Amino acid sequence: MAGAASLHAPAGFFNDQGGFEFPALLGFSAAAIAVAGPGRFSLDHVLEHRLNRTWMLGVTFAAAAVAAGAVVSQRLRGQREEGPEASEGADSSPASAAA
Repeated sequence: MAGAASLHAPAGFFNDQGGFEFPALLGFSAAAIAVAGPGRFSLDHVLEHRLNRTWMLGVTFAAAAVAAGAVVSQRLRGQREEGPEASEGADSSPASAAA
């Protein structure tokens, strides 16, 4: 969600303008499934909750934080490398260059 937020938040909320409406829907849906817990058709049920240990919570949150930090830093690095020249070049069209 951190990657989706960093990518879509500057465009606002609505999806038709490139906003974060759809990624937020996916995130909230995933959170609802996570809160509901494992069901009969889950991997936890198949593995008989062998991975359901208290230390796994900390490991999972740490891994998610590292992954989110990597995604956001990669995006910021890409934005810095593009710089203002990239946006200026995108505005020029062949018709305006010929004139």
